[in-house]
Amino acid sequence: MEKNVPKPSFRRYTCFVAMLLFLTVLFPGSSPKARADSDILMVCLNIGKADAILVKGEGWAYLIDTGYEQSFPAIQEMLSQYGVQRLDGVFLTHCHKDHSGSLMSLAQSGTEISAWFGAEIYYDIKPQKHPLLLAANEAGASVVWLKAGDVIQAGPDASFTVLGPLAVDTGNENNNSLVMRFTSPYGSILLCGDMKEAEENSLLSAGVIIPCDILKCGHHGDSGATSAALLSAVRPKYAVISTATGEEEDTPSPKTLQRLHAAGASVYVTQDFQDAVEFRLGSGGITTRDVTWNGIPERVRGLKMRISLVDDTVSVFNTASSDIIVEEAVLYSSKGTQLFDLGDLLVPAKGSVVIGSAVSPSSCDYYVQSKKRVWHNEELDTAVLYDQWGRPLAWADNGLPE
Repeated sequence: MEKNVPKPSFRRYTCFVAMLLFLTVLFPGSSPKARADSDILMVCLNIGKADAILVKGEGWAYLIDTGYEQSFPAIQEMLSQYGVQRLDGVFLTHCHKDHSGSLMSLAQSGTEISAWFGAEIYYDIKPQKHPLLLAANEAGASVVWLKAGDVIQAGPDASFTVLGPLAVDTGNENNNSLVMRFTSPYGSILLCGDMKEAEENSLLSAGVIIPCDILKCGHHGDSGATSAALLSAVRPKYAVISTATGEEEDTPSPKTLQRLHAAGASVYVTQDFQDAVEFRLGSGGITTRDVTWNGIPERVRGLKMRISLVDDTVSVFNTASSDIIVEEAVLYSSKGTQLFDLGDLLVPAKGSVVIGSAVSPSSCDYYVQSKKRVWHNEELDTAVLYDQWGRPLAWADNGLPE
């Protein structure tokens, strides 16, 4: 193990369960108010149907997941805005590209990272191609593989405790998500990755799910996660969902939202915020705010898109009454995980532009560098338009079933 990778503090799993049950009785619903030098922040980026979460206190900071590859500018901006020049650790909950996409960019960015953490249980990827291992190797570091019961000390009074996964799921990699409970003097957070009901039931059966103040909902708030049984055990005051309905239309699921509201949780969905939603845990309780980056133009509103499979184009429509210029625009195709730099995209007021590929008509306004079709004509494909700060501006799918 490299010297710059701290070894997590390990505890026997049985003792860990007993301690959690003890805390449930002693401090139901939250951690006790105790010694603390400053507030603790959890910042969840608005980067579409993807996860990137910063948890920081005085003198320490951790990043949980890194969104898509095209999300990296947003992650960089978040770290800069919060004055984070060094990360004590990066956690990868699982290998899907909406969580692991910016790992390599982060490793190459020059940001000092003391540790790279991932679940030792995973299935749907070859070990030598694990994105966390590749990123850590790029940074000249090793990976700390975590198992249930492991504890990572974040600050003098704060820590992450690994709850799962407890067993490998060979059918759905989401159920191999790294699930952690963050505890501090000012409150607690259950971080679920993309955990669905199968992993929820596993952890509930093991007795390791106890009340917490904030729930980071699993799998972008879809209907197969955040069950009533989980909510009964967690009893969250706040719940946050990282998603964009335009990118994944069944998220957040109305059924999930109904369950959360029935459980008494105040629900926050990242798409409803400008750049991020911030949770501040302090001596006065937990507060939230809509974060807008200082010195950065506000996210463009009013763009819509439509894919045409007939001529392999995507049209961008401006519903606003003034021209919109998206500087250094990036177009993403989800099926092929392709990224296309468009340069500065000008969409006239109440007008539209058409973006084509090598097989599209010659009348298109813009073209992407591709020698073949861009939009899949047999399976579901989603187009997403991003600005230079990694923020999604518009979505469209090709109308085919998933």
